Amino acid sequence: MLKLEIISPKEKVFSTEAKQVVLPTESGQIGLLTGHIPLVTQLKLGALKVINESSQEAFAIQGGFAQLVSDKISILTDEAIAASDLEASAIEASINALEKQLASAESASEKEILTKRLKFYQLQESLLAQRS
Repeated sequence: MLKLEIISPKEKVFSTEAKQVVLPTESGQIGLLTGHIPLVTQLKLGALKVINESSQEAFAIQGGFAQLVSDKISILTDEAIAASDLEASAIEASINALEKQLASAESASEKEILTKRLKFYQLQESLLAQRS
């Protein structure tokens, strides 16, 4: 079994043992199993999947880094949210608010920040749709 920890600057988001972990890396999705060679990789915005014998959990992550050493995976990310914790009304309200802010944004850096946040909420929305 793999030992997985997902850590954000605010808190330890999640900790468990898993049969397989699927990561959204900059070069595509990769699946990690017990006995995988040591690895350090950059993560991109996407869905991180934790797979066990009878269950599967998904997390929306905002990118970051993953390290695998001796069957222990450490995920360092700015933000991670479990699909099971998502609420449709909150996501929809956030998307609408961000779209309005983006329409009135003037600087390129402000637009870039808002677009990144919007993509994170859109990812959450897609995970919510998959859960249903």
